[in-house]
Amino acid sequence: MTKAQALHKLLVVIGLLFILLITMQSHAQTPLHHKMKVELYPGLKMIKAEDTLSFAKETPRKLSFLLHKDLRVSVTSADDSLTLLHPATSDEPYAEYGLNLGTQDNKVSLSYFGVIYDPILNNDSRGLISPEGATLFGSTYWYPFFLSLQTSFDITVQTPAEWRSLVQGQIANTAVEGVLRTTRFVEIYPQEEIYLVAGPFKSYEMDLPNGKKLQVLLRKEEPALAQSFLSLLPGFLQHYSEQIAPYPYSAFSVVENLWETGYGMPSFTLLGPTVIRLPFILNSSLPHEVLHNWWGNSVYVDYDKGNWSEGLTTYMADYWQQEKAGQDRAYRLKTLLGYADFVASNPGKDFPVRQFKGRHNESSQAIGYGKSMMIFHMLEFRFGKESFKKTLQDFYNENLFKKVSFTEIQKSFEKITNQNLDGFFTQWLDREGAPQIEIPDVKVMRWLDGSYSTTYVLAQTQSGSLYDVSIPVIWKLESGEEVRQIAKLTDKSQIYSLVSHSRPVKVSIDPEFHLFRHLYLEERPATLSAVLGSPSVHFYFDAANTQAEAFANVWAKAIDGKSTFHKVAEALTPASEGALVFVGDKAGFASFMKDQLHEQDFQLSDKTMTVQGQQFLLEEHSTVLVTRLKNNAQQTVVWARWSKDNNPTEWATRLTHYGTFGILVFKGRPVTLKSTWPVLQSPLQRNL
Repeated sequence: MTKAQALHKLLVVIGLLFILLITMQSHAQTPLHHKMKVELYPGLKMIKAEDTLSFAKETPRKLSFLLHKDLRVSVTSADDSLTLLHPATSDEPYAEYGLNLGTQDNKVSLSYFGVIYDPILNNDSRGLISPEGATLFGSTYWYPFFLSLQTSFDITVQTPAEWRSLVQGQIANTAVEGVLRTTRFVEIYPQEEIYLVAGPFKSYEMDLPNGKKLQVLLRKEEPALAQSFLSLLPGFLQHYSEQIAPYPYSAFSVVENLWETGYGMPSFTLLGPTVIRLPFILNSSLPHEVLHNWWGNSVYVDYDKGNWSEGLTTYMADYWQQEKAGQDRAYRLKTLLGYADFVASNPGKDFPVRQFKGRHNESSQAIGYGKSMMIFHMLEFRFGKESFKKTLQDFYNENLFKKVSFTEIQKSFEKITNQNLDGFFTQWLDREGAPQIEIPDVKVMRWLDGSYSTTYVLAQTQSGSLYDVSIPVIWKLESGEEVRQIAKLTDKSQIYSLVSHSRPVKVSIDPEFHLFRHLYLEERPATLSAVLGSPSVHFYFDAANTQAEAFANVWAKAIDGKSTFHKVAEALTPASEGALVFVGDKAGFASFMKDQLHEQDFQLSDKTMTVQGQQFLLEEHSTVLVTRLKNNAQQTVVWARWSKDNNPTEWATRLTHYGTFGILVFKGRPVTLKSTWPVLQSPLQRNL
């Protein structure tokens, strides 16, 4: 390093420290500081610690804290005392202690030790220390946990020499002496809780030009896996730093846990051994967990007033990745489908977004992640990307290291847009349900000058209160031109108009799913799950085809509904209700599906099948096609046929895991195309 480079680096450090001090003064005062020395004894599953706590001057002299039930604690400072208030119960992993501060100062020194080992059952544990590694959360209560007090810390962790440890915060130094490794972590930002992970990790590191450190900690040598993370992390950190604010921590680490997890902690993500090796994690969970360092881990969530973090993080991470791939419309549709399947179909599971605290099942995810995500999308769609970006920057800067709710988000949107948004946030956060939109009437009139005046009616027909919604309307004109409108609907029904020089030939109401709303059945792509979940399924196959009958038997055992077998000789006469399954290569099946799919991008010949622009040889590919009947959208039909490279019985078993798709093409065992047919008609589309 040259002198000039050294001077530049020093100036950068001084500048960062200055910004850090200003940030700390402007956003929060640290109420509690831990100066800890922690020793881990993996073979004994034991922790030993000394902790000097410094409280703010205004702190009451009588306090209480929680500590793991198997830890023995004592006061080592002269003027302070400790009392056991509530012993641990069978339902609680902690005991509660009363702490009386003396009159000399606002510091107290504690010493504690004991075993922490909650066995991993069903891929879950409250925290443990073991010969294989240690994972300790705030909810493990491995240190004195004071409710409602944020903490900063200076922690020294001692482990076996071959182990590495990680606590959120900057690594001040690390050293190996004999059989022991000692690492010091410092964090001056106020934290909600303290995490400690340690184990015999293989470490892979990278230093960024801005001084930040990237790290991947794996449980075995896998440089290629580590590199796959290290190659993407700089881009994610830079993207969110530009969108929101500079990354708030000194490092980011990807850590392999002992059991299957997908957690995002301040400055690191904790992924299970299977999860961390799933290829799609790199562009789904990874940006999601990186973003949580802004949303949830530096602007904190006031859970009593609703968890806003998951919806916003889903929108800016998961949705963002799909948007980059041109799949944003499909992702919005998938979100509405999730709400339709797991909430709207069972209204007893519905609840207002503001009551969401955490994901417990599919219905809570559909609301807390999905509906919340769509709320943020509607705000960006309404005000534009630039205003949305400025709003989130304001929200972040105003609330850094504070515990906040949707109320603060609303304040920032109102500040940047200069609009009163109380109605918007109230209807979407404090109500169950969603609007149901209809287009009851459209009339086209031609004037003498050759122009056209079109009037149309939009209505909302859901039960309960009316919504104030902005609805995208897309017109296709005879000239080929496309005209877009936004219809603001506040009453039960309203009349709108369009004046055009060319005759309108089609109108579509929210065809790109920008509005959170109830879906019509006709808007929902046909998928295998609709067949497998049907209460009644009719199987059709050639009586002489034993493989086809074996295939049908496999699916019949996989569904909960009633199965009926039809051995087809010549004429095909489909049942008038229930799902239909055509099994095998039969001319009648091919003819029927060609008729049902003639409006789609689909062609079928004796030797080839063309699906959405891709051509496949029938003798080399196995295919599954699913669609709704043209004359009865309540009925779904699937045609499954296979090549000689697939065993139909084994293939039938595998197909039950592809429930979200309506188009599947396999070449041998691998799947080469997974998709669904686009919806071409719905009650919200009118051909004029």
